[in-house]
Amino acid sequence: MIILTERLKAVASFVRGNRLIDVGTDHAYLPAHLLSAGKIDSAVLTDINPGPLKKAKSTISSAGFDDKCRFVLTDGLVGLDNEECTDISIAGMGGILITEILEKSEIAKRANLILQPMTHQHLLRKFLYDNGYSIEGESLAKEDRRIYQIINAVYTGKTESYTDTELYLGKKNIENRDPVLFREFCNKIHNELEIKYNGTKDPKLGEILKEIERIMEKL
Repeated sequence: MIILTERLKAVASFVRGNRLIDVGTDHAYLPAHLLSAGKIDSAVLTDINPGPLKKAKSTISSAGFDDKCRFVLTDGLVGLDNEECTDISIAGMGGILITEILEKSEIAKRANLILQPMTHQHLLRKFLYDNGYSIEGESLAKEDRRIYQIINAVYTGKTESYTDTELYLGKKNIENRDPVLFREFCNKIHNELEIKYNGTKDPKLGEILKEIERIMEKL
């Protein structure tokens, strides 16, 4: 059994169906774990570079799941629009790159999305809300002193309203308020935005900072 890191455990927790596409698969730890646990029946593993796909094939082969996986050298989801899948995971990439991958794919609108952006999480949330995706769930995971954000979304075709603060913290994170990580997470976002605010004096950032402070006062 492949043992996942805290970040990938959080990603795995949002997988709902039995056919996964793992974009930017790298070592293929996520699909290998899900296959070993019997949570999925098959997986398509993609990467834009042959090196990571070679590592992925080695992991899958060692786990004994060669017959349950297909490996595709491609940019994100390009060329997979006819693929049957229930879930799509995109982890370890920048938020802007993830939006670009989703923009170019119709299959993303038919699957349960599990997204773990490394940067620009607020821009990814904005893209999702503005383009008909509903954020069904969110969670936080801490690994090596870094807090990661995981976003679970599905396409509904309906745009949703949001505040700037919700883009930075996440609506579901605010609702759930992880008892262990949420305060630390708020502090992290507050500190990052405060640095920007001190450099720009942008009034919008000032309002977001005040709202985060109000949220933290209630914790």
